[in-house]
Amino acid sequence: MAGTATGNDCDVDTSNNAGCGVQASTDYSFGPSFNAIGGGWYAMERNPDSISVWFWARNATGTVPSDMSSGNDSIDTDAWGTPTAYFPNTQCDIDSHFSANNIIFDLTFCGDWAGIDSVFNAAGCPGDCVGEFFSTIHHTMQICGLSQHLSPSDFVNNNASSFADAYWDVAAVRVYT
Repeated sequence: MAGTATGNDCDVDTSNNAGCGVQASTDYSFGPSFNAIGGGWYAMERNPDSISVWFWARNATGTVPSDMSSGNDSIDTDAWGTPTAYFPNTQCDIDSHFSANNIIFDLTFCGDWAGIDSVFNAAGCPGDCVGEFFSTIHHTMQICGLSQHLSPSDFVNNNASSFADAYWDVAAVRVYT
C-alpha cells in the first residue's frame, strides 16, 4: 500500500478503538490542505480477499482513473494502481467480520471516536479534541463579547456563522456492486 499503517490491531475493543488506520503518503487527503486543493476522490473496494482504499486529488491531471472520473457503469480496480490503504485477508476473515457498509457524512465535534486522543493526535492535531475545541469556542466568545457562562453546546447552537467552513461538499457518490 502507498500509505503507512498507524496501527496493526483492527479489533474495536482494543487501543481505544483506534483500529488499524493508515496515514496517506500525501499531506492533502483531509483537512485544510484537502480543501485548498479543491477536494479529492476516495474509493473503497471490499471483497473476500481484501479491503482497499484509494485517494486521488480532485484536480491532479491524469491520476484519477478514467472509469472513475467519467462515471462509467463498470470499473476496473486492477487498473487503478497501488491503493492508499490495503488490508489483505491473511489474518482476518473479512466476510465473517464485516457486513453491509453504510455511507455516513458526519460533523460530530469531538465525538465518541474522533475525540479519542489517540485518534485526534494521529491525525496530526495537537492537544486533545475537547480542550482544543472548547478553547477555540471560548476564544471566539471573548472576541464576540459573549458571556463566558454559555456552554459550548449553547454557543454552537446559537452561533452557526462561526462554523461556516464546517460542512461537506459532495459532488457525487457512486456505489458499484
